[in-house]
Amino acid sequence: MRQTTSSFTLVVALLFGQALSPAQTALLTSDGEISKASEAVRSRPTDAAWSRLGDAYMQKARETMDLSYYGRAESAYRSALAINSNYANALVGIAWVLSGRHEFEQSIDWANKALKLEPNRADAYGLLGDAATEMGDYDSAFEHYQKMLDLKPGIASYSRAAHLLFITGGYEKATLLMSKAIGAGGAYPENRAWCVAQMALLDFAQGAYIPAEQMLTAALKETPHNYHLLAAMGKVKAGLRDFPAAIEYYKKAQDIVPQHEVVVALGDLYKLQGRLDEANRQYALVDVLRKLNKANGVVGDIQMAVFLADHDKGLEEALRLAEVEYKKRPTVYAADALAWCYYKNSRIPEARKYSLKALSQSTPEAMFLYHRGMILAKAGDMGEARKTLYQALSQNPYFDPLGAVTAMKMVQELGAVSTTGK
Repeated sequence: MRQTTSSFTLVVALLFGQALSPAQTALLTSDGEISKASEAVRSRPTDAAWSRLGDAYMQKARETMDLSYYGRAESAYRSALAINSNYANALVGIAWVLSGRHEFEQSIDWANKALKLEPNRADAYGLLGDAATEMGDYDSAFEHYQKMLDLKPGIASYSRAAHLLFITGGYEKATLLMSKAIGAGGAYPENRAWCVAQMALLDFAQGAYIPAEQMLTAALKETPHNYHLLAAMGKVKAGLRDFPAAIEYYKKAQDIVPQHEVVVALGDLYKLQGRLDEANRQYALVDVLRKLNKANGVVGDIQMAVFLADHDKGLEEALRLAEVEYKKRPTVYAADALAWCYYKNSRIPEARKYSLKALSQSTPEAMFLYHRGMILAKAGDMGEARKTLYQALSQNPYFDPLGAVTAMKMVQELGAVSTTGK
């Protein structure tokens, strides 16, 4: 377990060691902005007023994870376009809504419409980069994000580039850019809190649980009810094997809004503690959330495929979902999910193929290595399996409460096989 403190020290300095600028001391609130924008629409319903209201609704969606705000935002942006069909702010707004719903192909179209009118729209390039990242086109994503950085360096461009660098194996550069994002700050408290949560998760991915915990503790003093900080702290506490604390943080996050990752994580912790009724209640929420997401226009089933595979439920359906997702959007995460679903369906040659694709970008995800190791063990390649599983556990010893336990047991079994020569 790595317990370096460099990123924690850097972030604390950014959070508490610098005097706040006048802009930072007057941060907006989404409710206040919605109220002001609504009044502006009532008094003078211009394209700008409607677009401002759409932006406020999208910020509220970020803060609450309430996907119904996407519909309200889209309605506001379309009202702006009804007044002026060439209003670039509203065109970007529609692209933003579609990106939030994971309709990336359509998001690209709307962002490009905005760029035809205003070629230097940094936010439009950011949305193009988001789409490329989520569709597995990492080279294009770098190009779009670089244009965004050139046009408008700041929290939005730094954090996006950091995420892409992590995916493509540039952990140290990702950390530096995310720290710049935190230092830049945003118009809303949530903007900075989100970046701190992401920084903590970068540390988590390297097994640096203590720095991540310290970072989140400091940030939660400023924004104690931020969903992203609470969910990240749940993950970190689970990594520290402090399951009671992890459960409490996950419950706080779920009380704000139930989201797939937290619902499943909480269920898994209950399962580890033998609280099976509570675990099953959590698992029952997963399909409910999937239906709610679809009702709000959100597409994508990769999380559902992984959940089914992890919990040995509907394995054929899991594989079907993973195959469909990978065909549309061949990201490293989709490749990993597909490999795992093939493994669970005992299709080991295909599992080996796609687990290699998952590792093609050197993404520092211990889960990818865990899946690869389990697949290699099933294929009979015991030496490589043990090496890969050990690599996963060395990088992030408790990357997942259930998966880490399985990985440890398999390493021990493979070691015993190696010792006996079988």
